[in-house]
Amino acid sequence: MRELTQAESRPAGVERVHDAGPLRITTVMTGDPWRENCYVVMDRASRSAVIVDPGAAEGVILATVEAQGARVSKVLLTHGHHDHVGAVAPVCHALNVPCAVHPADMRLVRQAPLWAFRFAGKLIDTPSPMVELTDDVVRIGGASLNVIRVPGHTPGGIAFASNGFCMTGDTLLLEHIGRTDLPGGHAPTLQQSVDALLSVLSADTILLAGHGREWTAGEALGWWSRVRAAPPVLDEHQTAS
Repeated sequence: MRELTQAESRPAGVERVHDAGPLRITTVMTGDPWRENCYVVMDRASRSAVIVDPGAAEGVILATVEAQGARVSKVLLTHGHHDHVGAVAPVCHALNVPCAVHPADMRLVRQAPLWAFRFAGKLIDTPSPMVELTDDVVRIGGASLNVIRVPGHTPGGIAFASNGFCMTGDTLLLEHIGRTDLPGGHAPTLQQSVDALLSVLSADTILLAGHGREWTAGEALGWWSRVRAAPPVLDEHQTAS
């Protein structure tokens, strides 16, 4: 995975840009209060693209798509919590694309406006249109993302992996895991999902989380072996590192 140099084009509001095989992965940090990471994943040859977890800042996300000349086919969600779906409705409307979410998180996505108002007093639209994501692979032009089931933070949690990177949502963050005390969360299942995820990723895989900085699967595995019995939890509804 190659990170673009400062001399290369980077739209305003973009945190990081990586080239990974045929794909370009652009990180847009969507702002306070949760500083959620959205990813624009584009096949450089065809300019076909998907957007993962547009939590807010739809203007920055859409400007990034336009600057890259990306042709977005769908929005993908790692899970259904409101801080990851706040910009889904305007982005899907602007680009005329659907939002794909695992069937087990459909209810959470529909409830996202209620949770956004409860935790932050924010008004967001219900994401639409929504389609069920049940495939093991998502095609992006001539490239693809592998869909990895990681329930526990939510019932329908998903990670997306390809070409030496993995977008982990709130399942696994830098030296944290996601909370499990909200409806649908289950701590033992989340621990098993982290076990399974780290068992299939190579040590040099770059982990791109739902909040915070990236790290490698090797670093995560060493950390996890030390803290698995009582791992620190990131409460993304209050703070994000």
